[in-house]
Amino acid sequence: MASGDKKTVIVTAAGRGIGAACARMLAGKGWVPVLSSPSTSCETLAKELGGWAVRGSVTAPGDLEALVRLALDKTGRIDGVVANTGHGPGGMKNATGPIMGPDAQGRLLDIEDGDWHAGLDMYLLYLVRLLRLVTPVMERQGGGSIVAISSVNALEPRPRYPMSIIRMAMHGFTKLYADRYGRAGIRINNVLPGFVDNLQVPEEAIQLIPLKRPVKTQEIAATVAFLLSPEASGITAQNMLVDGGFTRAVR
Repeated sequence: MASGDKKTVIVTAAGRGIGAACARMLAGKGWVPVLSSPSTSCETLAKELGGWAVRGSVTAPGDLEALVRLALDKTGRIDGVVANTGHGPGGMKNATGPIMGPDAQGRLLDIEDGDWHAGLDMYLLYLVRLLRLVTPVMERQGGGSIVAISSVNALEPRPRYPMSIIRMAMHGFTKLYADRYGRAGIRINNVLPGFVDNLQVPEEAIQLIPLKRPVKTQEIAATVAFLLSPEASGITAQNMLVDGGFTRAVR
C-alpha cells in the first residue's frame, strides 16, 4: 500500500462546505483523502491535505470511474466513502409563506420532468453508480464503510424542498445495501444535516431549532468520521440526524 498503514477515503463534492469539512476532518485523523468536485477547489484542498483529487461531477458516470481509478492507482485501496452531492434543480427559492407546514407555497406541480430526472441522478443514482465501483474493491479487502450525506427533509418532507423525497428513496436503497453487503464487512449509514452554517440561514429557521443556531460543518464532519471509524463497527443502515433538534418526529 503506497501510503503505509493509512486508510484511503473517497469524498465527493469536496470542494467546499460539508464535503470539504469531511475531507479536513478525516485527513486530520490519518485518512488519505481522494477528492472530487466540479471545480479546482478539490485539487487545492487535496494538495493541502496530502491527498489526490480529480475534477468531475457526481452525475457523470465517467467522472466517478476516474475518481475510483485515481484512488486505486495512488493508494491501491478504498476503505471509506463519503458520498456527498450538491443541490439539484426544482427547489423553492421563490417560495412564499413560512418555512414549515403546507402554507410554504412553491411550484410543486410545475417542476418539469427533466428536473425530476436530474434530481434522481444527483440524489440517488450517483450513489448507486459509485457503490457499483467501490463495492468489489471493499469485498476484496474484507470490508469498508460508507457514509452518504442526506437531509432532514428526507424524514419530514417540506414543500420548499421537494427533491428531498428522492433522498427518501436513497434511504431505502442504503437499507437494502446494508442487508446485502453487511456479510462482507461493509457498513453504510446516512447523515442527515439540518440547517448548516455554510449557508445563510433565515432567522425564522433558527427560531425553529432547539439549539437556536445552525449546525456547523465541523459537527457534521465529526459525525461522519465517527461512522467511518472502528468505534462505529456495530452501526449500519442508520439515518443519523445532525440538526440541532430541528426534526420533530420521534423515531
